[in-house]
Amino acid sequence: MVLNVVTLFVSVTALVTSAWLARSQLMSARKSTVLAMILEGFKDSRGDDYLEAVEYVLYRLAVEHPQPVSYLQLPEEAKRHVQRIGLFYNDLGKLVAHGIIDESLIIGLYGRSLLRAWIVLAPFVYLERQAHRRNTMPYFEDIAWRASNTPPEVVYRKLGLHAFPPTAAP
Repeated sequence: MVLNVVTLFVSVTALVTSAWLARSQLMSARKSTVLAMILEGFKDSRGDDYLEAVEYVLYRLAVEHPQPVSYLQLPEEAKRHVQRIGLFYNDLGKLVAHGIIDESLIIGLYGRSLLRAWIVLAPFVYLERQAHRRNTMPYFEDIAWRASNTPPEVVYRKLGLHAFPPTAAP
């Protein structure tokens, strides 16, 4: 009888330990995958195509198209830039909304830029939604809303980031 209790205890301990190790390995694998995705996104957002698209969306789109239309009705170049930026931020918003990436990471990195991009693109996106009766770029809208309520400075302050202005150099 005592032997059965000891065997049961050892078995349960082994099972709990195995489950804990499996969970730890799963979490580690998930973090590695997410890290690879994040690093690829960072790399992508420093490429010439992205930078050209951001510049177009933030500084030229509203000037060249002061009367918004469904973004799919824009000329090819404009549409390509809108999709490049809109879908990039929509993908980041998906990762935040589903709890894969902490929103403070995205807001700290892209907060002002993505908010400004949403403000410019929102009329074009909403007209696309009306024209085709679908919810286009909802995650982009959500992450823009989050960024509007949590400025990057709040993220930096919570992280305890320090300032080291040029005049402070030894």
